[in-house]
Amino acid sequence: MPISSLVLTLDASPERRALALCEVARDPRITVGPPLEERWLPVVTETASLSEGESLAESLRELPGVSFVDVVMVDFSEEER
Repeated sequence: MPISSLVLTLDASPERRALALCEVARDPRITVGPPLEERWLPVVTETASLSEGESLAESLRELPGVSFVDVVMVDFSEEER
């Protein structure tokens, strides 16, 4: 199970940030950390495969209210076993 640490840069608009936060919180594969200065949102994703993790990261990039996604770390060592 690949685990990824990401930081989402959220839109400056409070309304768009709220929409993004709601969408991210709905996905059971995502654990949300506390926002930093209301603009950066650390998240951890856990998916069944690397391709699913890549698709999830891409879908986060496309969410309204998300300006950018930084990949901090990807651990897919479980897939090697």
